[in-house]
Amino acid sequence: MRIRPLFWAVLLIAVLTAVFVAAGIWQMARADYKERMQAEIDAAVADAPLHAGSEMLAAAHAHLRRLEARGTWLPERTILLDNKVQQGVIGYEVITPLRLEGSDICLLVNRGWIRAPQLRSELPVIETPAGLVEVQGIARIPSSRFLELGSEVVSGSVWQNLTIERYRNWSQLSLQPVLLYQQGGAADRLLRVEAAPEAAGINAARHRGYAITWFSLAGVTLVMGLLAWRRSRNKQPE
Repeated sequence: MRIRPLFWAVLLIAVLTAVFVAAGIWQMARADYKERMQAEIDAAVADAPLHAGSEMLAAAHAHLRRLEARGTWLPERTILLDNKVQQGVIGYEVITPLRLEGSDICLLVNRGWIRAPQLRSELPVIETPAGLVEVQGIARIPSSRFLELGSEVVSGSVWQNLTIERYRNWSQLSLQPVLLYQQGGAADRLLRVEAAPEAAGINAARHRGYAITWFSLAGVTLVMGLLAWRRSRNKQPE
């Protein structure tokens, strides 16, 4: 049996409408996510900071909270997160454990970004203060949702991605369950990075604008499809 062209036209309109609606729903979900993330960050800034000491923090309670700590750096355990871009320049994010004062527990600290040398075979020189230091910033549970290219995700001190568990297995250190994104203190010449970069950039209002565009495309497609269908029906011989 031969399928009429009208069938394919209706199918195409239905598929396009569904795709446009799905894209609009996704943009609305992104807007809601960014609003929730920003609200958590704003609340963290307003709350009194937590102190990381000799007792283990509850990861869920510390997530996106202000955190302060006192201890000594372990520069020999520093790792570099590869392919981190700032203003179009490629570099690394510097992760160093801080051995907390009066304890064997360490706190992982994202100290900031540094430009990569011109040769990939070279690593940047990291300046690490000696002695007892005080560090503060925003704590976060590192995301485990990432795509890794190839099987060599850890190459010496250069890593593709970081999780607390991966670093614990590599370093054999006792670790607090969060990563501290350091704020302030520019003596080490590192550019501080945001604890929640996914909340920056395109704001929620713009996502909702994109959603309206997609929903409008869905509506236009559906209306044009209905008009074309009625026109084809009117042209059919009685």
